[in-house]
Order: sequence, then C-alpha cells, then structure tokens
Amino acid sequence: MAVFRFRLQRLLDLKQQMEDKIKNELGLAIIAHEKEKEKLALIDAGISRLSEDFRRACSGTIQPERIKEIKAFLEVQKKVREQQLEAVKRSGENVDKIRVKLVAAMQERKVLANLRDKEFEKFRKEEDRNERKLTDELVSYRESVKKSSEGTGEQ
Repeated sequence: MAVFRFRLQRLLDLKQQMEDKIKNELGLAIIAHEKEKEKLALIDAGISRLSEDFRRACSGTIQPERIKEIKAFLEVQKKVREQQLEAVKRSGENVDKIRVKLVAAMQERKVLANLRDKEFEKFRKEEDRNERKLTDELVSYRESVKKSSEGTGEQ
C-alpha cells in the first residue's frame, strides 16, 4: 500500500508554527493589557481615597494648607490617570491588532489543511479503486485457473 504524502506539508507545518507563535504573542499582549487595567484600577482607588480625604478636610476644622496639598496631589493623580487610560487604550489596540493577525494566520492554515484533507480523500479513493481492481484480477485469475484445471481434468 502506498503512503500518503502531502506535497505542501512543510508549508502547513510552518503555518501551524506561525499560528502558535501568534497565539503566544496574543497571550502575552492580553496579560500586559490586564496589568495596565489593574494599574488604572489602583489609580482610580487612590483618586477615590484622595477625594474622600479632600471632602473630610473641607468639612469640620478647615486646614487651608492640607486642602491645598490634597488638591494638588489630586490634580497630579488625575493627570497620571489620563496617561494610564492612554496606556490601557494602546495595549487594547495592540491586543486587537494581534488578534487580527491570528485570525489571518488561522485562515491560511485552514486553507492548507482543507487542501490536505481533499488530497488525502482523493488518495484514499484511488487506493480503494486499486485494491478493488487487484481483487477483481485475483478473482478472475482464480476463475481462469479453476476452469483450465477442470478443462484438463475432463480430457
């Protein structure tokens, strides 16, 4: 029996390796995006605490220096939050870009995998046809041998 060889197997293997590499890349990008979101959450929590400190400083005994200090720090934290929002946005865009790359790589691999499957099915049908032909020839040969031996035995 013949062995099936897909002529583009090396290319298919390469496409699979590329897809795996991009999957790893996507995983790392998602982890980085989650870290950026965690940083943003920490900054938001800090701003919330500062806002609460500001409200407490404004009520009760008023300490102008303390209020000024908290307000200045609150403004700095809001700027840091804006920068972190940009970092989260950039990391999200990076994740989306890599995801698009992954989809393209998966499509390329699937095209080759489908071609391999079709060629294998064609190969299998050809092998079945050859096997049936060989079986028919064998049966025909046995029939002819049987008839010739009967013919020589009667004479």
